[in-house]
Amino acid sequence: MLLFLDTEYTGLGQRLPKLISLALVAEDGSREFYVELGDTWTPDDCTPFVQREVLPLLAGPCLPRAEACAALREWFNDAPRAVQAACDSETDWRFVLDLLDQSLPTNLANRYYDLRPLTDTTIYDRTVAACYTAEAHEHHALADARAYRLGWLAWMDARKTSSI
Repeated sequence: MLLFLDTEYTGLGQRLPKLISLALVAEDGSREFYVELGDTWTPDDCTPFVQREVLPLLAGPCLPRAEACAALREWFNDAPRAVQAACDSETDWRFVLDLLDQSLPTNLANRYYDLRPLTDTTIYDRTVAACYTAEAHEHHALADARAYRLGWLAWMDARKTSSI
């Protein structure tokens, strides 16, 4: 099962960006994980873009890194026996690995499913864009992970239709 992953962090182009939030959404939509980290970054660490576009969207829960790691591990304990993260950035994957202290749960594949090729398809791109509303803003990790899931499902449905 795919787990759609997105993160928000202190900024692109930084030598050592810091994780702000992380979200995972199960392929079947049955489970979600979302956390904001409260002790690993400050607003001053963030680029102007992140200060303007990401920080105003944060609403919790906010946990210390150690508690976020424990919560994520617990979430994986209740996940199916074989899952794989799906994301559009290696940075997102590296943040998951870092939050898990480089020790993957036994049910998590050791590589991610790369969504980047799908971003160039019309169906995926339009579906993802349509997900963002007044309540679900782009650059919020959970809203983005939900949008990626719906984009992937639309892309998969289009592939089924075109192969018939």
